[in-house]
Amino acid sequence: MDLYILNRDFEILGVIDDYASVIWTTRYTQAGDFEIYIPATPKNLSLLRTGNYVKRWDDDMVGIIRTINITTDVENGDYITASGPDLKSILASRIVWQQTILSGSVYQCISKLLTDNIISPTVSERKIENFSIAPNTLVETETIEKQTTGDNLLDVIVEICETFGYGFKLTLDERNSIVFSLYKGVDRSQNQGANSRIVFSKDFDNLANTTYMYDESNYYNVALVAGEGEGSERKTQAVGTASGLDRYELFVDSRNISSNEGEITEEEYNAQLSQQGLEALAEHQTTESFEGQVIEQYTYFYKQDYFLGDIVTAENELGIMASTRITEVIESEDGTGHKIIPTFSDWGLI
Repeated sequence: MDLYILNRDFEILGVIDDYASVIWTTRYTQAGDFEIYIPATPKNLSLLRTGNYVKRWDDDMVGIIRTINITTDVENGDYITASGPDLKSILASRIVWQQTILSGSVYQCISKLLTDNIISPTVSERKIENFSIAPNTLVETETIEKQTTGDNLLDVIVEICETFGYGFKLTLDERNSIVFSLYKGVDRSQNQGANSRIVFSKDFDNLANTTYMYDESNYYNVALVAGEGEGSERKTQAVGTASGLDRYELFVDSRNISSNEGEITEEEYNAQLSQQGLEALAEHQTTESFEGQVIEQYTYFYKQDYFLGDIVTAENELGIMASTRITEVIESEDGTGHKIIPTFSDWGLI
């Protein structure tokens, strides 16, 4: 893979292809990252500087060089390790500056957050130039009633996306402007007939070196959300249903959500508390993931047959088959060749 190095204006400074290894990790909601291990030649030293960007023309992700590590070795030579997060991470440089009431679809609420804190903020210094939001192409049925103040902008957007199963990208268009896009992966599992089916399994000879993980140590299924007020007068909402030994309760302190002394109706306020509860529970689910190295030459090809965020069918080493979302893809390239390792999360999604 050729790696193009861009300056702060996203202008091409040069291309590097003499690396010893590259690890390129894209994620559905969270920010991805990359690492380049390359000889410390004068050319590479001049290109790989913090603040510069890394771009591949066969991938949407744009990396930001944040860390440079140079090692010298008389026997093995001098090397640079350049690494950093993807362009999504710039959202973490902003907070939700003032009390923001979110009401509407996922796209509408995220658009408001980006408009108020990046595109057209009241404090002009907070603006990021040449930042836009792609038109909505999704059919949305979910609605949000949420209030946020002072939270990290990236965290808020990731929380919303993970609650409702959306992914997002920050990409560059033909004018080198930053474009935010909200999307949902395509269902390619065995449970549907509208799209071509994708199955990953050892039996299909397209998956190797697998790792399965299940963790319920941080699991809760009922949340008591407490808002404004004191003592017995404090406003609360309960979210989730379970009983007996199957009930795991979580307390969510949402005192920061304010009704603005009655400006927000009781119904709207309770909906905001409930939304906080749903998001808290989404962060405390059982974690079940499965990853393995894809053997492409036999069946499916990444970015042709399936994509990050798609729902596919995967079978783990225990013979358990389920529909699962591809939430992360690690691409690595070194002297042994090109490898693709997807992570399948939300096990049993459908």
